[in-house]
Amino acid sequence: MIAKDTIRSVVEKFGSEREHLMAILRELETLSERNVLAPTVLEGVAEEMNLPPSALAGFVDFYTMFKTAPRARYVIRVCKSTPCHTSGAINVLEAIGRLLGIREKEATADGMFYLETCECLGACSVAPAMMVNYDLHGNLTEERLASILQFYRAGASGDGEGCGPETSAAATIIHDERQTARLLAHIGRVDPGEIARYREAGGYTGLRRAVGMSPADVVAVVKDSGLRGRGGAGFPAGLKWSFVVKGPMQKYVICNADEGEPGTFKDRVLMEGDPHLLLEGMAICGFATDATVGYIYVRGEYRRSIDILQRAIDQARLDGCLGEDLFGSGFSFDVFIKEGGGAYVCGEETSLMNSMEGLRGYPRFKPPFPGQAGFQGSPSTVNNVETLMSVPMILQRGAEWFKEVGTLSCPGTKLFCLSGVLNRTGLVELPMGATLREIIDVYGRGLREGSHFKFAQVGGSAGGVLCEDLMDLPLDIDTPMKHGVTLGSGVVLVCDQTTCPVDFLVQTMSFFEHESCGQCVPCRVGTAQLHHTARRLAQRTAEWADVEKMRETAALMKKTSLCALGQSPIMPLETLVKNFPAEFEAHCRADYGCAACDRSLGRYYTASSH
Repeated sequence: MIAKDTIRSVVEKFGSEREHLMAILRELETLSERNVLAPTVLEGVAEEMNLPPSALAGFVDFYTMFKTAPRARYVIRVCKSTPCHTSGAINVLEAIGRLLGIREKEATADGMFYLETCECLGACSVAPAMMVNYDLHGNLTEERLASILQFYRAGASGDGEGCGPETSAAATIIHDERQTARLLAHIGRVDPGEIARYREAGGYTGLRRAVGMSPADVVAVVKDSGLRGRGGAGFPAGLKWSFVVKGPMQKYVICNADEGEPGTFKDRVLMEGDPHLLLEGMAICGFATDATVGYIYVRGEYRRSIDILQRAIDQARLDGCLGEDLFGSGFSFDVFIKEGGGAYVCGEETSLMNSMEGLRGYPRFKPPFPGQAGFQGSPSTVNNVETLMSVPMILQRGAEWFKEVGTLSCPGTKLFCLSGVLNRTGLVELPMGATLREIIDVYGRGLREGSHFKFAQVGGSAGGVLCEDLMDLPLDIDTPMKHGVTLGSGVVLVCDQTTCPVDFLVQTMSFFEHESCGQCVPCRVGTAQLHHTARRLAQRTAEWADVEKMRETAALMKKTSLCALGQSPIMPLETLVKNFPAEFEAHCRADYGCAACDRSLGRYYTASSH
């Protein structure tokens, strides 16, 4: 039981404005003994913040990381997204059940552990993975699980400090001299916790150079570099900056670090391995767009990232790289962190801003666009982590240097997140236009013994699959779109002959249904229908006409859904059916045997949505 005085002190710590609701609830949940927000706690917060209780109830219900029913001291969340699923997440779930004597959505009798599944945790290179409270663990085996559970029984905190070393930034990077390391150049070589080391390596010289120019000239340099958004949409960064409304009003720079796309872990590695590069990029963007405040919206599961970023922010303020009158230029800029609560849809920029304001993460209608009316109704520039971290190098070394690699329409490098049945998984930085064959054979060191290439999902769950015939397709922002796939966030999930495309589709559609915010009818109804029909295929109770109906539904969703989430299911669906028609047809026969589908359906395929 959390006392009213405690609730009052937490609200006073953050402030009673609604935008602080997420932080207030997160701290109160942490203070509870069993990771729960009891109804009395929500009532107390509503009273202290002068909000209707219904607002608190709706907010908590929307974000999956909050729970109102008692769980346990340690909440074990086993990732079941496609990278972990294809790497044996079911085995992990069953092994934990045996070790603890519980099933999914159950707690141990002593109140120590609670077991549940979740979507992507951003540890795909070491799949299968799980999170214990905020501690991330990968490369899970039954032997490792027994050791990890004993670690918590001995009294570990579970606050992000107990993360497995295999999930660290340096361990996640593929160290290969053949890659074009620009964004990854300092990670593992420069201590991210020491601003002095960053400055010795040339850090903050891009910002110093920028504040000596005019804002318009800075925008012009970024435009000339050809830098395009690295979050998935690929919109030209400099052009986006130029759209910000001019005038003497409060403006914001928002870094979208809500990295929820299954298979993606690049932003986590960048934030944890080189946080000052992100702060510098945000400050340059702030100068160019006349913004004085920046926010990093980090998904709530990334506790280690949040802690490292906060230490970097504190250091930058003390060192004069954030705050008032930077480098004597008269320009002031500061950065703050906003945490997410577990909602994939908040990767969409307007959903993200609603979440920042203490609301459900529903997408907004556009126009107005964020550059006109964003966070708190003020002009805001929203960019991805990888995009913003590219900016200091452009200011330091010039637009022409940036364009030395990559393609004509997509210059620069791209981070690729390698997972699946490769001999080497992790994060690699290559020029835009690298091929799937090069990524697999050179940087992934080929497939593991006994594995034969079947397909690679590129771009995450919102992306499509590539087969042998497109192994030499240049992976940039534009070219894959001509073949029905997208580069997206740079996911390269490699699957072998053991992967059933129908089973893969069910997991993908389960993800979309679970993550649909439910605001617009096409997505709310469509994702449920797609998941339901995919399950029927896995159960061998569907007909080919149902497959065609799925394609019609996905096409309609693409035309009518409010945001990219509802527009995304068509790409994985179409490419899987196109490349594996015989296997889909086989699943339309009641007598067809598929052990993969049978095991998944019997273990954790459940229809759930907000």
